[in-house]
Amino acid sequence: MTASLFARVPFDDRRPRGRIELRADAPERISTQAFDWPAMLLEAGRNQVTAVEDVALAHHYLALNSDHRPVTLHGVNDSNGRRDVTLRPGTAWVLPAGDAVTLSLDALFTYVRVTIDPRHVDELLRGTRPQDGVELRRTFGISSAQLRHLLMALVAEADARNPGGLAFVEMLTTAVSHQLALHAGVERPGPQPARGELSPATRHRVLELIDAKLDARLSIHTLAREAGLSPAHFARAFKQTIGSPPHRFLLSRRLERARHMLERPEAQLSDVALRSGFADQAHFTRHFKRQFGMAPGALTRRRRR
Repeated sequence: MTASLFARVPFDDRRPRGRIELRADAPERISTQAFDWPAMLLEAGRNQVTAVEDVALAHHYLALNSDHRPVTLHGVNDSNGRRDVTLRPGTAWVLPAGDAVTLSLDALFTYVRVTIDPRHVDELLRGTRPQDGVELRRTFGISSAQLRHLLMALVAEADARNPGGLAFVEMLTTAVSHQLALHAGVERPGPQPARGELSPATRHRVLELIDAKLDARLSIHTLAREAGLSPAHFARAFKQTIGSPPHRFLLSRRLERARHMLERPEAQLSDVALRSGFADQAHFTRHFKRQFGMAPGALTRRRRR
C-alpha cells in the first residue's frame, strides 16, 4: 500500500475512511510519479487494486484504460443502486473530489491514474471559464484522443525523470484540466438564497449521500456540510425542496429500503434492521408497523406463504 498512489493522495476527511483491497501478487508499476509536481500525482502500470469500498479522495481522480482490452468496473455505486461499467481501450473515467465510490475489479490491465488538487484545477482554469472554477461530475467512458495523448505525455515525462521541468508539467496539467472541464464539467452553482430551495446539483449530492449512507448514523450536520449550508438553513431549504423535513425523509427512505430487503426469501429481521440504519430490531419494528400497518415479521411470513 505504501507504494501506491492511494497512499500519497489525501482522503476526504468529511467522510469515514474507505477500504482499498490490493492484489496479493500486486505487480510493479511501470511508471510512478515521484517528483514534486505541483498539486498532482501520476501513476502508470498494471492494475493492483481489486476493490474499493466507500472511498472518497480529497483530489479529483482521473483514470485511463491504456490496455488493448476492455475493462469492467463491477458494482459501481450510483443514485440508482449498483451497476457494471465497461471502459473500452483508450477511454477514461473521472471521479470528482469528495465523491465516494465503491466498485470491484477482477482483471489485470494497464492503466494511467492522475490525481489533481481541485484548488489547483480552479487556479489553472481561472479566467478561461464562464464560472470562477469548475465543478466536475462522475463520468465514465470519456473517449478523447487529446486527453489520452496528454496523459501519455505525462507518463513519458515521468519515465524520463522529468527532463522538461516543472513548467512543461504545468502546461500538460493545464491542458488536462481543460479536458476535464470539457468532458466532465458542470456549471458551478452560485450562492444559495437565504431561504430558497436547494439547487439541483446540491439536491442531487445530498440525496446521493443519503442513499449511500442509509445504514449509517447520518446527522443534519453531515448533510448540511455536504450542501455547504448551516444546519438550520439546510433544514429549511431541504423541506422547501423535498416537501419533508430531513429526519422524516431519512426515516421514510430507510423503511422503504427495509421493505424491499424483506422481499428476499433469506431476509433476517435483525440484519434488515441493521442494514437499514435502525439502532435495534425493536426500534425498526415500531417504525415499520407505524408506516405500513403491519409488523415486518408478519410481512415476511405472509410473503413466504
